[in-house]
Amino acid sequence: MRIIGSDLAHLTGSLLVALPTLLDPNFRRTILFLIKHDPSEGAMGVILNRPQSTHLADLNDSIPERLALVRVFDGGPVEKNHLILAKMIVEENCTLFEALGSEEESLPKDLSPHELRGFVGYSGWNAGQLEREIEEKSWIVLQPQPDLLAATKSLHEGEGLWRGIMKNLGPWYHLMSLAPDDPGLN
Repeated sequence: MRIIGSDLAHLTGSLLVALPTLLDPNFRRTILFLIKHDPSEGAMGVILNRPQSTHLADLNDSIPERLALVRVFDGGPVEKNHLILAKMIVEENCTLFEALGSEEESLPKDLSPHELRGFVGYSGWNAGQLEREIEEKSWIVLQPQPDLLAATKSLHEGEGLWRGIMKNLGPWYHLMSLAPDDPGLN
């Protein structure tokens, strides 16, 4: 696991991992892919480890049949009525996030539903906001790796992926990741 250093100017294509101290329920225990980042404009990303129990066909019955079984993820708290259909190409040293339209004629004919993900909503930050949150230790920035970008099939599996990252960061992070959401119930 390679942590990206202090160069916060070039984060497009990076992973943002919520640290255990981030208690905002929108981002608690999440792993995000940064689609776009510009310190003077802001950032946009999608949550990778919060699959919904729905597929594209459940959201819209006019979805082309070959896309009906594409898994849908909770992309973030912004514009929850907005669907981003994307192809993620994950290779050893490269990650490409390609947003696609959902119209049948705009999609490549050889595209498999297993190559696609649907994201309902997205995560967004104003100029400077994400950089402040990173400095405040709400997030850690990681270089993408195929195992971290793999589509999770359940919320439990997604949280397990997050806990695995915390375990690799060290014993303090691992211990903090095991803390309950409400310490009063402990």
